[in-house]
Amino acid sequence: MPFDFEPWPMLLLAVEERELAAGRAYAETVGGDPVDLREDDWFADDLAGGWVVDGGYTVDAMGATTATAEAARGAGAELRLGCEAKRILVRDGRVTGLATDEGVVACGRIVNAAGPRLRFLLRTAGADLPVSSTRGWLLETGRVDPQPRYAIEQAAWPVQAEMGPLAADPTLGEVAASSVDEPGLVSLLLGGRPAGHCLIGTSLQRSLLEESEGPETVRRLAERAVRISPHLEDVPVVAAWSGRRAMTPDGLPVAGPVPGIEGLEVLGGLSSIGMVTGPALARRLAEGDYGPFDPTRLV
Repeated sequence: MPFDFEPWPMLLLAVEERELAAGRAYAETVGGDPVDLREDDWFADDLAGGWVVDGGYTVDAMGATTATAEAARGAGAELRLGCEAKRILVRDGRVTGLATDEGVVACGRIVNAAGPRLRFLLRTAGADLPVSSTRGWLLETGRVDPQPRYAIEQAAWPVQAEMGPLAADPTLGEVAASSVDEPGLVSLLLGGRPAGHCLIGTSLQRSLLEESEGPETVRRLAERAVRISPHLEDVPVVAAWSGRRAMTPDGLPVAGPVPGIEGLEVLGGLSSIGMVTGPALARRLAEGDYGPFDPTRLV
């Protein structure tokens, strides 16, 4: 199953002078080498600095998801698509089954990996973990010619530990004051795709699951992209969409048993790093090696 897993160097970019310190520290951590972007006319000539990180890859998310599903089928898993899990059934402190759209599935073990809805499914079993929902946007462009040579990340995105508090559940007072609707964090992630277009992100804002975020975030993403490259100004935007991500208060994922209920485990809170951390976390869960991701830290 192809999923466009291709080598693609990353460019860590400091757009403004105030981002240089964070950019240098990030580059030192991941082995980035300084690059003079003034020699590349794809970029604006007044960017503060950049570092190239070799060894990166690009992957098509939908293709990778489908490949993972097919691998699971090949290993004997049965996928029930369009069948919503309604309630985790528990008796005497032990999991006994799962109520679904198609009826009750009797079982003694459940891994709750329901993303932003992890918390709500967990509550049906009488348990709770503070896994909140955040919203992020992506733009998809028309053909970009020439394409960027790098996957570009602006050095303005917070580390995981800083993201947790930014995504904390709003209070009733904050909702009443409409502060939940204020624009969230916007940084730049930009990557070329094999068909010749680009995907542009990224943003982070608290979310109450179903509401739509206003157009301000989309405008700010476009503004960031045009700021770094004059070539993008006349490129059509063919689509814009948002998705929800699960986040914990400390920014780290959760993977492990739920205290007090035998047979119930969780895997979630992966935020925007699920594609790169999900497989390793699943392996740790299967091996019983929970480390810093143990859910008991949040109880």
